[in-house]
Amino acid sequence: MFGDNEGSHATASEVAVTQYVLPDAIKQAVLDPPRAPTGRFHGPADYRRRFPDGRIGSNPGLATPEYGRRLFEVSVAELAKTFSAFVGENE
Repeated sequence: MFGDNEGSHATASEVAVTQYVLPDAIKQAVLDPPRAPTGRFHGPADYRRRFPDGRIGSNPGLATPEYGRRLFEVSVAELAKTFSAFVGENE
């Protein structure tokens, strides 16, 4: 859905699902750069230095509640199938 802009922390999909579930908590912020840098870090201090806004390789500005709804619905359906298989309802 978000391609290379998904990243690995503070991702567009994480933000989209949160926007869908908690629409009253949506905040707007200028993201500079729009897509955060990527890379490794060594401990909390290095993480805060390298990624001061918490994002790693992501552009959460692409998130929308509609994307969040789509992700939520697909996730719930897949979890339900996995749970049904686990408890043996598909035998």
